[in-house]
Amino acid sequence: MTVKDIFELRKQGRIEEAYEAIRPLYAVHKGKYTTLAMFWTASDILKKRLEEKRVDEALAIYKALLRLLPAIDDTEGKSHTAMLYASLRLADALDSFCLLDYIGQIGLLPADWQQTVGAQGKSFPAVAQRVMSRLFLEIRLAPTVENALKLAPFLRISMQHHPQDKDNQLTMAFIYEIMGEHEKAVAVCPQDAEHLRLGRWGEEVAIAFLRKKGYSIIRQDWRSGHRDIDIVARQGNTVVFVEVKTRANREFGNPEDAVNHQKRENLRRAINHYVKSHKLSNPLRFDIISIVGSLGSLPEITHFADIPLYDRS
Repeated sequence: MTVKDIFELRKQGRIEEAYEAIRPLYAVHKGKYTTLAMFWTASDILKKRLEEKRVDEALAIYKALLRLLPAIDDTEGKSHTAMLYASLRLADALDSFCLLDYIGQIGLLPADWQQTVGAQGKSFPAVAQRVMSRLFLEIRLAPTVENALKLAPFLRISMQHHPQDKDNQLTMAFIYEIMGEHEKAVAVCPQDAEHLRLGRWGEEVAIAFLRKKGYSIIRQDWRSGHRDIDIVARQGNTVVFVEVKTRANREFGNPEDAVNHQKRENLRRAINHYVKSHKLSNPLRFDIISIVGSLGSLPEITHFADIPLYDRS
């Protein structure tokens, strides 16, 4: 079996056979083409293992690919791009996966910031933007100095490419706050200084938490008159209304305890108004997300799902 034969197996979609064939060859000869074949067949298997929900095996293969990546002779950067997409797939499949722990080994190249165009001319976000979005979620869920230092160099590059992007600005402010430099945080993002306060920080953490769990965010801070809803999200076909309660500690009780009878009544009216004004016919749900902590600490997040609250009358 030659490397050419292995690539032919891969071309035919026989990726398990290709993977098993390259492993003994690569074990005895780590040349240019055997290394390429090892990388691409292992990349195929990683994707397949994720589809099979065998995430522990996928993670082990991913770590092996990271060790292999520096040896790849790839002037077009295709193997580098493949690693970025593999990282995003793992992040979606495995809650414990933290891209911040690996992005320094992969890096971002200038080509990663270029938007891709589909077959029908539709533009898609650049892979670097997708990576940065993931890193933004992770820094909100784990706002430590260590993670801030990992993210900072990539955030500076992102700001060079998209200096007016609000997520870039707000995340840079978050990093300054984590590092204890409040004045710099406000200077970077003065119009959103409120976001750095406890309640707004809690909402940012809740949004990051929901997105990591696969929810899509429809609205944040929806208001109509005196009615307000912290987060309107979607999980599958279900529209989820989320109340976020944040406290620095539990000295005065649990955050969720603040959603008392009167607050629930106000929320019921707000949700009914939203449903009617948007003519929703989807299944509906009300959740509470309780957050204990503050910027610079690891938040304690509790998600209370499907709490009886509303009707459609």
